[in-house]
Amino acid sequence: MAQTTIRSSSGSQRGGAKERPVDWVSFSIAAVLIAAIVFGWIWRDDLPWVSERGFGYALGIAGVSLVGLLLVYPLRKRIPVLRAIGSVPIWFRLHMFAGALAPVLILYHSRFHLGSINANIALHCMLMVGASGVIGRYLYVRIHRGVTGKRREARQMIAEAEDLRDQLSDGLREASRIAEDLEGSLTVRSPGLVSAVVRAVKESRRINEAQQEMLAVVQNEAGVHPDSQRRSERLVRQYCQTLCSAIQLEVFEKFFALWHVLHLPLFFIMVISVIVHIVAVHFY
Repeated sequence: MAQTTIRSSSGSQRGGAKERPVDWVSFSIAAVLIAAIVFGWIWRDDLPWVSERGFGYALGIAGVSLVGLLLVYPLRKRIPVLRAIGSVPIWFRLHMFAGALAPVLILYHSRFHLGSINANIALHCMLMVGASGVIGRYLYVRIHRGVTGKRREARQMIAEAEDLRDQLSDGLREASRIAEDLEGSLTVRSPGLVSAVVRAVKESRRINEAQQEMLAVVQNEAGVHPDSQRRSERLVRQYCQTLCSAIQLEVFEKFFALWHVLHLPLFFIMVISVIVHIVAVHFY
């Protein structure tokens, strides 16, 4: 009678694609900011302040101060003396928070109304940078092991998948053979973004087809205890999910590189437009 055994080893503990825990702090902050924008837009004509003085002016100062704070994170990475001020994860989170809060403060500062040409340019640049930052955070998390984690590598993820495959070989040789056929082409890098996307779609489809084959092998294995069969099915899905993550990683890396090319110019255009707006308001 065949018996399927699932080993528990240090490799299996680190291997596989684990579900990323929900960042409830970030989720809550995002929900509050979105709600603030929605309510501010609905009641924009009833907001009891003006942009030129008092509370409305203070909102503008706070928003501009957060824009200045945004500069600390990129400067910290390039100026060695600044690296002693806090850790990278702390500054990254602060950078993301400031980038999300600053546009909201400026929207309230302007009372959700368009003003002069330079004010409109500054506002729209800030909104574009804020939207770009949201996209960048999504890509960043996809290519790192969490916001505070180390960068993920396809070869390491494939090694984790191989560790899972080795566990299959104990009692399910046919499933292990199907798995081995999947891994040969996954280490090849694509030259460009389009080719990486096309390759990811094709390989993901191939991985899904192989997963169905391996699950059929597990389910048709005679004389296997139901609990052991369920563990084997879970192992197959975990293995295929890890391979899919490895092949998709290259796509996210190329999108992240392209995002950097677009985000930095937008950021500096925003800084210049904010400075021009401040000068125009106070001196003209």
